[in-house]
Amino acid sequence: MLKKNFIRLNVNDNYLSLGNLFRVIKEEAININNFWQSDLFSAFFETETIADSTVNNYCTGFRAINSIYKNYFVQKQNSFRKNDKVLIPTISKMMDLIYDNPYSESSYTVEKINSDPRLHNICTRLYSISKNDSDVTNQLSKTLHDYLESKNLYYFMCEILFYTIIEKKQPIYVDSSINQFIEKSIYNTNISSAEIEQFIQIQLNSGIWSIRGINELAKQNNSFACFEMASMEFYGIITGKPRYEKAYEYYKIAASSNHPVANWAIGYLYYKGYIGKQSKHDLYQALKYFNKSRKLNCSNSFNSLGLIILNGKFPHIKPNKKRATELFEQAASMGNVYSYNNLGKLSEKEKDYKKAFEYYQISANLGDSWANNKLGEFYRNGLYVKKDMKKAFDYYTTSSQSARFTLCPWSCYNLAKYFYKDGVIELGIKQDLSKVHELLSYIKEEIPGIEQEFWGRT
Repeated sequence: MLKKNFIRLNVNDNYLSLGNLFRVIKEEAININNFWQSDLFSAFFETETIADSTVNNYCTGFRAINSIYKNYFVQKQNSFRKNDKVLIPTISKMMDLIYDNPYSESSYTVEKINSDPRLHNICTRLYSISKNDSDVTNQLSKTLHDYLESKNLYYFMCEILFYTIIEKKQPIYVDSSINQFIEKSIYNTNISSAEIEQFIQIQLNSGIWSIRGINELAKQNNSFACFEMASMEFYGIITGKPRYEKAYEYYKIAASSNHPVANWAIGYLYYKGYIGKQSKHDLYQALKYFNKSRKLNCSNSFNSLGLIILNGKFPHIKPNKKRATELFEQAASMGNVYSYNNLGKLSEKEKDYKKAFEYYQISANLGDSWANNKLGEFYRNGLYVKKDMKKAFDYYTTSSQSARFTLCPWSCYNLAKYFYKDGVIELGIKQDLSKVHELLSYIKEEIPGIEQEFWGRT
């Protein structure tokens, strides 16, 4: 079982949490050295029996807030709806602690609370934190903004208390392997851990609103969100058709923070002619971005540079199979599925079908559609392995079930031609011409004219 590492919720401005509420109040207090979290906790919950260690755990976010304390504030919230002055004593005790008067038991009026300069600083900082926390709804953010603008600090603090105690979920944790991956991934970049945390929070919010959330982060130049928006534009997910210029704009923002794959993607846009005209200048732009991405340890760049060197169709670059193989192997060591495919192709071209099969199998096990289709070909033709139509059918089927933008369309063609057009009696597959039409219709955009060609030559 993976070790759980909790995210501290009181050490930065990314979470509108109880811990950050305590931290901000303490930092704005008149005597920070004489300010105790347990005193503030007692003021909020009208208790004297809480241990310092327990308060610390609640404030760091390492423990969920006890239901007793949550229920206490649920009751306060219900009372607040009937009598909005119910929290004046609570906030008065907080103000006494801020001004280092723990025993004065002052009774602040709403007017005095609203006009207090230290409390205004506290509310301003808390509002800034709320904008960084993706869990905070747009409605709550607007409410806090309106209260701050109108200097209604009492209502502002009431909303903050209700949210941080009742609604904010804690603890939040990531496992150690994810932490290590994140640290390794951004080591040579200008991407902050805060950007990653923001993006992860959006990703955890499933549903249609996640796209809206990613778009909002992209407007703030979050590198990961910009990369995600670029990829969605590239594959046509946003509007139903690819918009390469728009993708390029988003990739550029992410690449400016040394996002490894964004730099590779810009090179790919130039290399394939999606951006520019594949002129000499454009091809050198592709090479520049591929090399930048390579220095950032992006496996895709090693694979792309391997293809360039293998084919030698690049200005002033001669074919070098040995060097290309080394680059493919480097990418493969990093888990790049396409490099396994390229190594398999090289082996197959040299008639080393055993090695080719092994490379394709690794890629297929990693979920690559093209490699699964290739293994189907091996089993259907009895190439290196014994002919096995059942295994061929299974590999073709796995390939055909890939996501649209990663699909190898020939797997659908192979299923139609070798299994459904005439049926395969020994496998119990009956002729199914409607299935044939369905499969061919599905890939007609990827392989134009495939339906006419299929019926004309088979």
